[in-house]
Amino acid sequence: MNNFGTSHERFAMKMLEVYYLNCDLIFDKLTFNGKYDVDSNTIYIHKGLSDEDFLMTLLHEIHHALHRKEMGKDAYKNDYELEIERCILADLDPYEDNTYEIQAKKFAEQGTKEMLWVKSKNSLQS
Repeated sequence: MNNFGTSHERFAMKMLEVYYLNCDLIFDKLTFNGKYDVDSNTIYIHKGLSDEDFLMTLLHEIHHALHRKEMGKDAYKNDYELEIERCILADLDPYEDNTYEIQAKKFAEQGTKEMLWVKSKNSLQS
């Protein structure tokens, strides 16, 4: 259990429904917070994250899944790889300076901020 009053797994499944995503979702002990596998359309989340880290990770990976849904697997994968090449050729970090990663980070930060605000507002009312 966590401060959401439900398991992270159930919350994540609900979020996939909210965004109309038909992804697999795997919670496991990982050496990183999370990742999205575009080929298998699977979101991986590290077990044991704090609520804030869980939200940031889930929303970040959901953003990648939304790009795949919008663009199609092959187009998204190819464009993401081109973005990595662009970063390398410009002597930039292929992850930190990657447009897709920047967009996913902003999406996750905004969503996490809003959800934590709603959670704190609800806890004050109870």
